[in-house]
Order: sequence, then structure tokens, then C-alpha cells
Amino acid sequence: MGRTTWTDVPDDLRSRIAALLGGTVTTATSQPGGYSPGGADRVVTSTGCRAFVKTLARSRNADGFGMHEREARVMASLPETVRAPRLLDVLHDTVDGDDWIALVLEDVDGRHPGGTLDGADVPAVLDALDTLPVAAGPLLDLPRVAEDLAADFTAWDRMVEDGLPGVVPDAVRAAAPDLARAAADAATAVEGEHLVHVDCRADNLLVDADGLVWVVDWPWASIGAHWLDPLTYLLDALVRGEDVDVDHHLATHPVFAGLSATSVDAVLAGLAGMFFERAARPAVPHMPTLRDFQRREALAAADWVLRRWGAASTAADRVPR
Repeated sequence: MGRTTWTDVPDDLRSRIAALLGGTVTTATSQPGGYSPGGADRVVTSTGCRAFVKTLARSRNADGFGMHEREARVMASLPETVRAPRLLDVLHDTVDGDDWIALVLEDVDGRHPGGTLDGADVPAVLDALDTLPVAAGPLLDLPRVAEDLAADFTAWDRMVEDGLPGVVPDAVRAAAPDLARAAADAATAVEGEHLVHVDCRADNLLVDADGLVWVVDWPWASIGAHWLDPLTYLLDALVRGEDVDVDHHLATHPVFAGLSATSVDAVLAGLAGMFFERAARPAVPHMPTLRDFQRREALAAADWVLRRWGAASTAADRVPR
């Protein structure tokens, strides 16, 4: 079963969306990307009004339904300084005993970054993420990312003790004890006081005609280290196979100022373990590509940190004694 389409949405809910937008919906274009079974449609009304509508039935994915509810609360709390689409309304409907939710948002006319695979969009993405503010006001009620990820960042300990799953390749298996030791400091490393998106991939970002980057899909928003989103975006660029010198951006972009190499390595090791552990689990209903995505994230994170350690070792060998 694929993603929810506009025609899957109950008639009454579609009518209420149209009334909110002030005209009959004449076109609805489903957006590719992402891993949710819910609908993601750019709609245009007879009056020319445009909106982005996210829909989901609880029966298709109860966890996803809860994430839509959580995202609605986050979107209502984002300050105007955050370059994100505004939430116009959140609507609910019940049909044949099944709950539906619709988030109606401003439509950002843009493309996802990274499509050319040449790294050209990376600076603009990092610049946009550098504008995310210190959490204040309603944002202070968000969860702390260090607490949410603490258990995930101990995945290597569990996998080493229980036996590494088959998704972990031989080259990474040999380094598993070192990765576990590095990941022990990951939760402490991501502590901070900034608004953090936590799911900063290309399919959750849009580049508009002026080259400005907008951040969308906010259900995991938390409070944590200002550099965490930029780091995970660089990891996403590697997953996509972009031709980009990620360590150059770590060394030169202001968003990473003062960030220690050990913190970077700890978080990359923690992410690798988290994604390998998740990739080894059974498939999620209606999300057939999720486990492969998690495997690729794990491989990219492990390869990156192992390359960093190799480069550091090589550099140490060159130091005169």
C-alpha cells in the first residue's frame, strides 16, 4: 500500500479544506519523497490559493497520526524568524470509526536541495540552519534531544553484547568496540539550548527561487546542540552520494565554530549504531523503504567516522618525533 492520495481523503474533510482556502480544490499534486504513509499534496483552488496539505488516517499508521498531531503543536509555536511554512489550520474528521487529520500549511514553491549531486546547495542549507534560534517561550516545552537519543546512542553496546546483526558489514564489525566507546559520549555532546529540527534531510528542506532554504516537516523538533542539524544534513549529503567535502564544511562554516572533533566522532558513531540497530528490525507496515534507508544512513555515518579516524592516524604518523 502506497502513500495516501488526495482522493483517499474523506469528502467532508476535503470540503472543509477547500472552505478554509476559500475555493474549490482544482488540482492536487502528490509530493514524492519521505517515508510516511500519509498524504502530502500541493493543492490549488479555483481562486488561485495554494497550500500544502498533509493527511493521514489513524488506521494506516497510529504512530504517524501522533506525529502529525505533534507537528501541528510545534508549527503553532515556531517564531516568525524561523524560515518554515506557516500552519494555516489543523482539521480532524471521523469516518466509519477511523480518525483522520489534515495539516494545512502555506505552500513553499521550491525544490529539494542536492539534486545535482555536486554539493552546491550545502552552504545555503547550513546558512539556513544557522538561523535556528535559542529556544524560548512555547519552544521551551519541547523535549530535549539528548534525553530522546540517549538510549539510541547506546545501540553499539547492545549489538556487541547480543551479536552484531547481519546489516553491519565486516569492515565496521572490526571497529564495533571503538565505535561503542566513542558513542558513549554522544548524548552529552548533543546537549544545547537551540531549537533543533532533528530530521534534517533533503526531503525536509526546500530551496526557493531566491536560493533561500526553508525547513519543513517538524514533528521531531527538540532542544539541543545548534550544530546537530547541520551535521546530520552533511551525513544526508553523503547518503545521497553528493560530491562534497563534508570535513571542509565542518572546519569552515560558522555553525560548527568551536565544535570539537571528539564530539563529531561521538555523534557519528552514535548515529551509525542507532541506524544499524533499526535497520535490523522487521519492516514497518506501509513503509517498505524505511529499513533500507536506515541501513544506508548507518553505512554513511560509520564510513565517515572511520575515515576521520584514519585521516587523524595518518596525520599523527607524519608528525616528527
